[in-house]
Amino acid sequence: MHGDPGRGPHEVTSAQGHAVARVRGLAFSYGDSGRRALDGINLDVRAGEVLVLEGPSGGGKSTLLRALAGLVPDFHGGAVAGSVHVADHDALTLPPAALGGAAGIVFQDPEAQAVLGIVERDVAFGPSNAGLPADHIMRRVDAALEAAGASHLRGRHIDTLSSGERQRVAIAGVLARAPTMLLLDEPTSQLDAGAAAALATTLRRLADEGTAVVIAEHRAERVRPIADRVLAVCRGRICPALPTEERTIARGPCTTTAAPAARAEHLVASHGDRRVLLGASLTLVPGRVTALIGPNGSGKSTLLRALAGLHGLEGGRVLLGEEDVSALPPEARFPRLGLVPQDPGRHLLTERVDDEIAVALGVLGTDAGESARRVARIAREMGLEDVLDRHPLDLSVGERERVALAAILVAEPRVLLLDEPTRGMDPQRKRALAATVRRHAARGAAVLVATHDGPFATAIADEVLHMVDGGAVPTALLTP
Repeated sequence: MHGDPGRGPHEVTSAQGHAVARVRGLAFSYGDSGRRALDGINLDVRAGEVLVLEGPSGGGKSTLLRALAGLVPDFHGGAVAGSVHVADHDALTLPPAALGGAAGIVFQDPEAQAVLGIVERDVAFGPSNAGLPADHIMRRVDAALEAAGASHLRGRHIDTLSSGERQRVAIAGVLARAPTMLLLDEPTSQLDAGAAAALATTLRRLADEGTAVVIAEHRAERVRPIADRVLAVCRGRICPALPTEERTIARGPCTTTAAPAARAEHLVASHGDRRVLLGASLTLVPGRVTALIGPNGSGKSTLLRALAGLHGLEGGRVLLGEEDVSALPPEARFPRLGLVPQDPGRHLLTERVDDEIAVALGVLGTDAGESARRVARIAREMGLEDVLDRHPLDLSVGERERVALAAILVAEPRVLLLDEPTRGMDPQRKRALAATVRRHAARGAAVLVATHDGPFATAIADEVLHMVDGGAVPTALLTP
């Protein structure tokens, strides 16, 4: 799309084009692994440009952003070589706070980025720490919330927000600091289409006003139109940009039986004093994949958590087969029902990937030999063979998503719930995930996928439900 790596459809003027960051010969390894997450990166980031970084999960995009933010090696430890200068600061030797307003980063997992409990106060945290006058702070907060499409959330408590809403708030929190260079890691991964388009417009405007914007993104179609340059990061190195076209994910045949695997009947649930589910009902059938779509905050995650017993109900009931499990705790529904949440990094328990995948089997009393065989099989299916001895928290968000999914699939649940499973996944991994989900359904499982990834939903789902007014409304029944 952009043949000249120095220019794209949005020209960077000479006045805006000075380098705000210079990276030379950057190499980095986490801990003492010896495996290079970055391997000889050379890069200039210029004022007024939007630079999009693409590439496979685990290829080094997030690590590069963290280096530009001054978090490598200060926060992560590990072995580093080369140089990173941001606004004339040595980002490899100075503590991150010393970069001041030069660089602001929005992480892949906005759940971990909030500092204060109320949205407005959390967004104000950065400019408050900079010592700005109160009226300046409020102007910054107002503008940042509006730019992130989060003005309507300003009085809400962080814990009551959906992950997509938290992503908007995290973006607003960084925008309020008005950094010279804005670094965003998968910023549209949990946003609905309207919010993603609005964010892209905001980012383009910020670049046109002189901010350097660097975006690591797997949903390339959402940010390529605003890009001045598109680069790919593969195996820790800068490589040619990926093609703009994605191959269609093949959807396999659907098999169904008459008896439902799970049902939600007229569920009513709230976050605080805000009613989220208003009589939501659905039926999940063995052999069928159901996609659940809808805007941020519409109740998709709440519905999945209610099915799994992780969110209290004020009305309605949940059935597994013919058994009413509404009063049963989550552990009593597992392994019949398994949930992979949006933020799997919060739920990882062990220090090795293979041990993490085997946790459920240990709880179920599976013997060691059978456990090893099942872990090896699911690791092959999920493309995790090469990271089995790694610490789960050293992996990219996309890799952690796969580990969390493997840790559930290994128990072979009859009802599988996936909340935004493609977050942080490159197109190749999405295709592999689609094949895994369809394979699990073909074995007789019922699968419910809550997602903002429209192409993925269309590719794998047999039917699509739309969250509208606190309920799940059938949108389409698909056929292979």
